[in-house]
Amino acid sequence: MKILILASFLVVLVLFIFATQVPVDITPDKVSGAVSEAISQAEVPVDEEVVEQAVISSIEILEKAQRTRLKYLAAAYIVIWLVFMLYVLRLGQQQQQLDKRLAQLEHTSEGEDN
Repeated sequence: MKILILASFLVVLVLFIFATQVPVDITPDKVSGAVSEAISQAEVPVDEEVVEQAVISSIEILEKAQRTRLKYLAAAYIVIWLVFMLYVLRLGQQQQQLDKRLAQLEHTSEGEDN
């Protein structure tokens, strides 16, 4: 039972590590292409470098916020898992105590029958 709990903890820990990594599909080439396309459709003159820098900084801010949210989510799952496993361990201890008590009662009742 304890080995199963340890193995499940390791799985949750590995999932936590992978969950906090934000996959980023936005490359500088994609940003440049999107900025160029937006500027070509704009009706007012715009400095392309300023817009591109603003987009890149916005993406960095959003990625940082996403990493923070993922860390909180993964931490909540770990806490829930930990509480559940402690509950399961406590139930196992109580079951062992009940089994011992039942064995004592059976032994006592057999002694009284003789």
